Amino acid sequence: MVHTFDVGGLERSVAILANRLDRSKFQPLIVCMSRSGSAAGWIERDDVKILEIRKSTGNDIVAVRRFAGMLREERPDIVHSHNWGTLAETVLARRWAGVPVHVHAERGTVMGTLERTGFRPRLRSRIMNWSLRRCTAVITNAENTSRRIADACGFPQRRVTIVPNGVEVPRVSDPEARHRLRRELGIPTDAFVVGSVGRLVGVKNFTLAIDALCQPALRPHAAHLILVGTGVEQARLSAFAAEREIANRVHLVGPQSNIGDWLLAMDAYVNTSLSEGMSQSIVEAMAAGLPLVVTDVGDNAVLAGGAAGGSVVPSGNAAALSGCLAELAARPSLRQQRSDASKARYAENYDIGRMVSEYEAFYDSLIGRPAATGSAAAPHAAFVREETLAAG
Repeated sequence: MVHTFDVGGLERSVAILANRLDRSKFQPLIVCMSRSGSAAGWIERDDVKILEIRKSTGNDIVAVRRFAGMLREERPDIVHSHNWGTLAETVLARRWAGVPVHVHAERGTVMGTLERTGFRPRLRSRIMNWSLRRCTAVITNAENTSRRIADACGFPQRRVTIVPNGVEVPRVSDPEARHRLRRELGIPTDAFVVGSVGRLVGVKNFTLAIDALCQPALRPHAAHLILVGTGVEQARLSAFAAEREIANRVHLVGPQSNIGDWLLAMDAYVNTSLSEGMSQSIVEAMAAGLPLVVTDVGDNAVLAGGAAGGSVVPSGNAAALSGCLAELAARPSLRQQRSDASKARYAENYDIGRMVSEYEAFYDSLIGRPAATGSAAAPHAAFVREETLAAG
């Protein structure tokens, strides 16, 4: 259960599960509280239905009843909702439809209200706590997000299951992509290229990456920056690069399907976010073997793995970001060392097969079915509310 099925990290994980869950045990169905979207193109199997509730903005009890009717018709064993926009609605619809198990997942900024005060955030906090306590289990992809859940509404952090993101190694469709893409963008073959993939929105704070290119430490290297993605900040980022007189070294290439090719064109990967849960794009960069320089938010430091795999800098500190990138630009041997470390950490912790196996074991545990022999270790801090299962 998602709000919409547009392109994003949450939707990527949903698509991975829909494509890869063992069909001898699981049959996935995707329900959109509002409407479907471009992430539907990520579904590779023709046995996955995508249904739409078409909920109106705000509270829409008619849509919740429509959702309950859909659940009664489809008769799922488990309903798995994602983020605040689906939580209370799924709690109600699942009860009305008699679905035995409800898993709720939170990712990133919980409710989007942690920094706000007033009646509305307090009300949301109480509703969230009430709703989570009526779920069979609560799950997230990041330790940091489990703390945010507790901070946001008082739900016990120990009752949150953690299953880290898993991704495929980004496919390279063209072995010559590094040279071809650089040539198309007018980037010299031997230039040091920093890159990032993500929505061009304020929370990603890509102005920090542009500012880092202008700092004294990195300025002598005439580094280039590639940003892959689109969003409401695109025009502002272009204007900011022009204002800093480096528009010729900042390349906003828009959304791209061949992410592996673009990662191949980069020498280092940055994440400059002001807030994160567990960044899927960082994991993809690790899988591609890129050295990391990330801001100290969410689980970024956990992903970077300390000096062995990447550098962690304070959020908003352009000088620190620039210094770490300058060191990578000046030392190719360090880049190679960090590249090897990134690939090793990905293979050990964030392989896509491990994520799928952990979810399969998690779902099996919720319906009382033994996990498959040789399956991955059970998810961290798994929690099942027996009284809720009995009530269901």
